[in-house]
Amino acid sequence: MTIFTPLSDPQPISIWQPQRSAGELIFVRPDPYPLGDHYATQKVLHAAKGPSIRRICFLGESVAAGYLYAPHLTPAGVLQAQLEAVGQPSYEVVDLARVNETLDGLVTTVRQALQLQPDLAVIWVGNNWNLLETPEFSPYIPSTQARQRYGQALRQAGVLGPIEEAARSRLQRSARALAEVDLIARSAALPVILVVPETNLADWENRQPVVWLPGDQTSQWYVLYHEARRQLDNQDWPAAADTARSMIACDGSTCPTSYRILAKAYMGLGDLDRAREAALAEIDSGQYANLCFMSAPQATMMDQALLRQAASRYGFGCVDLPAILAEHTGSPLPGRRLFLDYCHLTVEGIKVSMAAVSSEILQRLEGRDRQANWQAVLAQVPEPIVSPQADAVAKFGAAIHNAHRLLTFGSKASIVEYWCQEALDAYPGIKETMLDFIRARTAPCPVILTAAQQRNLASPYYLTMQHGWRYDYLDVVVIQAVQAVLERAGGSGCSEIRDLVLTRHHIRDQVTDLAIPFYHWEPLERFYPDVMAFADLARRAMVRSPWPVSSFCLVCDATRDVELDITARLPALTWEKAAPAGVQVGVNGCFIKNVRLGTRWRRRTVRIGRNRLRPGFNQVVLRWPMPYIRGEQALTATCARLEQGLEADLHPVFGEVFALIARPD
Repeated sequence: MTIFTPLSDPQPISIWQPQRSAGELIFVRPDPYPLGDHYATQKVLHAAKGPSIRRICFLGESVAAGYLYAPHLTPAGVLQAQLEAVGQPSYEVVDLARVNETLDGLVTTVRQALQLQPDLAVIWVGNNWNLLETPEFSPYIPSTQARQRYGQALRQAGVLGPIEEAARSRLQRSARALAEVDLIARSAALPVILVVPETNLADWENRQPVVWLPGDQTSQWYVLYHEARRQLDNQDWPAAADTARSMIACDGSTCPTSYRILAKAYMGLGDLDRAREAALAEIDSGQYANLCFMSAPQATMMDQALLRQAASRYGFGCVDLPAILAEHTGSPLPGRRLFLDYCHLTVEGIKVSMAAVSSEILQRLEGRDRQANWQAVLAQVPEPIVSPQADAVAKFGAAIHNAHRLLTFGSKASIVEYWCQEALDAYPGIKETMLDFIRARTAPCPVILTAAQQRNLASPYYLTMQHGWRYDYLDVVVIQAVQAVLERAGGSGCSEIRDLVLTRHHIRDQVTDLAIPFYHWEPLERFYPDVMAFADLARRAMVRSPWPVSSFCLVCDATRDVELDITARLPALTWEKAAPAGVQVGVNGCFIKNVRLGTRWRRRTVRIGRNRLRPGFNQVVLRWPMPYIRGEQALTATCARLEQGLEADLHPVFGEVFALIARPD
């Protein structure tokens, strides 16, 4: 292991490059791009420090970087202010956290940070491990060897085989990384504090389709799923809990959707402790190895336990946020009061978390006794300083981020509207940012080419990469949420939104293909490799539905009937027999027509009467039939493809759409 000596062999610290300035060693970062980057914005890090300064190196992933509030407000900056308020000597907090931090990157940065002569290191990680640390354990990853290994594990132990192998690998990698941190810290006599992350258990959902189940259990699972939806809509909480337990028994704890239904039922019954248990099980069952839809970073119970064990084993300080935040709120089920989305914190969440870190630092570096507990520190520290403009931008960013990454059991309109309203309440001027976002989204060109985005970048409350500019979809949910919020605020801007939507996307006499991703009602409701770009994986020429319902957005003025020209098929693997099966076509919750499809491409035409349509957004749905093939046959075919190094699906493909052409009739 190499330990750097600042005066002899300076090395880069993350993206900060070593330089000499007036005989002093400094580390300088490159300027960020106009839309920002994944790193803290501090331009210069000084190797030397004053004799009375106690330097804290602050490392971690996006939650530690202050995602959505950074660079205006960061946990490192709040920690600095708190230590200045309650600490005896002078403190300096060096922010080295970054978005998408990995274990290897963390260990390297800890080692490099010794050049700054830190007195203590704070490490806040764990949320990313389930998604970022075992990418090779996937049937989709473009690696022949990885697919073959996955196929062998699947054949030997079923669906749980790759899941267990991925969990073992992740456990080994994270344990090894923490052991390396201990070696580095002991070599420099550096105290370390680990922060055990908490996640949004009340609001964040991890809806995923179920993997192929034996026999006809896949179809049975979806029957239970639809029954659970009806029971929750009717607030029949005991029945919904029973149905959720039947789903879990059916899927063998391999699908997070079942546990989210159970958590909702317990929340309805007022049993928050059991709701917490179900929500934690939901996160644990959403393993990368059997992921279908793109998921969100959240620490599993295994990852949280490993951090606690590492703190105990190596003598690190431990800030256990699940326990601290539960005590602070008086609820075991944290939600939007503390979290902007799945794991990123509100201002209150940052303040409480950093008060707990400050308490641990005071005890470690100043020998404070129990009087320095986190509650006492919280009572003494100032409120974090964030301008109303920055607060509003973060909250509107939360609305966008929830719309882009959250896949809910029901509608997610309420939580997106909630954050839009919070943004408007924080600073009314954010309305112009909301309108610029919609102007850019509805423009007939990439967002980056729009005058609206350029205008927003020049404003004092501009959106950056982390706030969702890079998603080039129509963003129906965000547009509707902004409209609803502005209507309640007096209606200013709503007519412009309606005009933008209709002027730029009304089908009129031109041909509009609703099958392109731009018009998907829920763009992430697809197999995640179909959403992402892989260098060695060709993009598909059709839309594959891993869910029994496919939804598309039709924009029209509702003054004329609309003709839908559908080119689609039922996948051969899902349907052994070529006998046609019915696919239900609907719009805005109303059934329109049943069309017959087979395993070969067929073209069908459906007329939608103007009386079924609304001016603006209309939700067109295709309801696919249940799989015909038995689950074990499907998995056998999946294994065969994977063992040949070919891409394969663990989940049923209910239908495939080549084109969905909408035109006025």
